Amino acid sequence: MPERPQDPDGGSALPSLLRSGARFDGLVALRESGRIDGCVSGEIVASDLLWIGRSARVDARIEAPEIVIEGEFDGEACASGRIELLRSARVRARLDTPRLVLAEGCFFEGRCRTDAESDHPAESRPQSGLSPEP
Repeated sequence: MPERPQDPDGGSALPSLLRSGARFDGLVALRESGRIDGCVSGEIVASDLLWIGRSARVDARIEAPEIVIEGEFDGEACASGRIELLRSARVRARLDTPRLVLAEGCFFEGRCRTDAESDHPAESRPQSGLSPEP
């Protein structure tokens, strides 16, 4: 998991691509990590960590290795690594990721598909100790 730089207030210190109050409609393509704090409609493709800030309102299709959501997100998101919904996240979406992390207090409505093939077979086995039914 990539290290997340922190600012003095405890939030992400990633460079903000779209500040709070700004709006963008269309395709956002990122070659490195970035943070969105404004409103985006359309599609976001990132080659590294994408952070959707607390004040962000995103209605888009997202593709990135790792996605962290603090604000509002509607749409579809596909992450090759993980998607994390922080406490303030409000998400109505279809998520596709091998790992989903939900913080206590976040809101998620939608569907999530996780990869059944795991690099760690023990993580994909039932934790109850009961054998799955045939």
